Amino acid sequence: MLVTYYFRKNYRATFWAGLVATLISFVTLLYLILATLYPLLGQYYRAAVLLGVLAYLVYGTILAASHSGSRPWLKGAGIGMALLYGAQLAALMWFIDIPPYPPTAKLDVIQQWLSLADRIVPVLLLFNFVDELKNTPDVKEPVDLPAGLLLAKGMVVILAISTTVLAIQLLGDNHNHTHISARETALAQPFEEGSYVSRQGDTLLYRLLKPLHYDAKKRYPLVVGLPFSCRLDNIRQIDACPIAKWLATDENRRKYPCFVFVPRCPPYSGWGGVANTPSVAPLAIEALVSLDKAFSIDTQRRYVSGVSRGGYGSWHLIGTHPELFAAAIPVCGEGDPSQAPGMAGIAVWAFHGAKDMNVPVSGSREMVSALKQAGGAPRYTEYAHLAHSVWEEVIKTPGLLDWLFSQKQTDHSKATKS
Repeated sequence: MLVTYYFRKNYRATFWAGLVATLISFVTLLYLILATLYPLLGQYYRAAVLLGVLAYLVYGTILAASHSGSRPWLKGAGIGMALLYGAQLAALMWFIDIPPYPPTAKLDVIQQWLSLADRIVPVLLLFNFVDELKNTPDVKEPVDLPAGLLLAKGMVVILAISTTVLAIQLLGDNHNHTHISARETALAQPFEEGSYVSRQGDTLLYRLLKPLHYDAKKRYPLVVGLPFSCRLDNIRQIDACPIAKWLATDENRRKYPCFVFVPRCPPYSGWGGVANTPSVAPLAIEALVSLDKAFSIDTQRRYVSGVSRGGYGSWHLIGTHPELFAAAIPVCGEGDPSQAPGMAGIAVWAFHGAKDMNVPVSGSREMVSALKQAGGAPRYTEYAHLAHSVWEEVIKTPGLLDWLFSQKQTDHSKATKS
């Protein structure tokens, strides 16, 4: 619509700049989708993003500096675009030597705020059209408008409403992504903050819940809770870790004294097992093992649980490090069936919703079948009428925590400290 407007108003330079920027946007988006499906194409990720930023930087500059800049609102929109995409270009150059995955926290915050500021450009363009309407001479005689024009006006109204709703949703999503609520802070309070730095200098942030009345002379089980979301802070992963919230209740802390280890999932990463997603599982394993030196942990009673992304991670951790775990509760996850022989001795109780559209139920079914074929004895609960959100039903399972904390590695050699 904007490109057509520029053409009708005879803003030739802006027309061509807007048309080229639009086409580059579509091509860049198509490439990014293909790069997600085919990782080999990902080597041109930065070039594609840089091309899109440059196209809109030129577009904004021309919008402000050419004949279209004679209209104040268009000039303001052009200046806004030039400044915003100039800042995007500067940020890309600043972090040019840093791999795109996982992005640094600083770059992620910069891009979030630039994305939020970018919402003002459509508002300025909208004001330009309001100004156009105000300067349109009134027609006193009734005019029969063509059906096509009426349809176009109706589409514009629908588009305006949809854009407004989307903008409000984006503002809300941005706020939720960058702000920590009082409820999330309260959930994390019982968990102490911690960090682990590897020999390579990589850092993993985590939170740790200690047993009530911790006694260093006793040995306690440890539960690894894998969050399903990735955050910049070291607070909100508790709210994204159902097993951690469940074990942190006063009743369960008294009944099941244990350590609960909840590592943070950095943005755009995961716990392993998810295609095309960088994994921080090796770092989490290092951090987990390092706790043995600081606390009195029963290394034969380590457990892991997670939902969705955490469900994938639960299968992945017991598949790649079966020597570290006695039991697992993967919920709505998927694993690698070829790893089943190595984890056959681990107690598993898996859960999944049959109507899950996020993670196919076949992910749990295939793992359970592979474990049985490998000589394991997994338990499996499937909810025929539920989709992805099944945790509230999981915690109603009679004796689930009793079952979990009764599990112990039978092969003592597998529990030796690293």
